Order: sequence, then structure tokens, then C-alpha cells
Amino acid sequence: MKEALKEYRIERTKLEDEIQEFLTQKFAEFKEKTGAEVIHLDVNIEVLDDHEADAFIESVFVSTDL
Repeated sequence: MKEALKEYRIERTKLEDEIQEFLTQKFAEFKEKTGAEVIHLDVNIEVLDDHEADAFIESVFVSTDL
């Protein structure tokens, strides 16, 4: 059980990193179009305790220099 929990946390961290990388790329495109610099980007993923449930993005916080 302990090993499964460790693996779960690793996979969740990978997912959060992939989403953050994707959004970072999208905001780079946003900067090209608007000139706005993204100062801070934070992604929070929610996974319900139900093992059959899907993960979803609970919140995305973006701060720009505009």
C-alpha cells in the first residue's frame, strides 16, 4: 500500500508538471500576441479519493504584468 501511494504521488506530480508545461507554452504564445508577460502560474489538480474518479484542474492562477 505504501508503495502504491508513493507511485500515485509521483504520477500526480508528473501530471501537474505536464499541465504546467502546456500552460507555460500557451502563455508564451499569449505573450507573442499581446506583449503581456506571465509573472506567476500556479496549477492545482484535484483528484477525488474514489479510485475510479478522474482528475480535474481545480484552479489555475495566472498573474501578468498588465
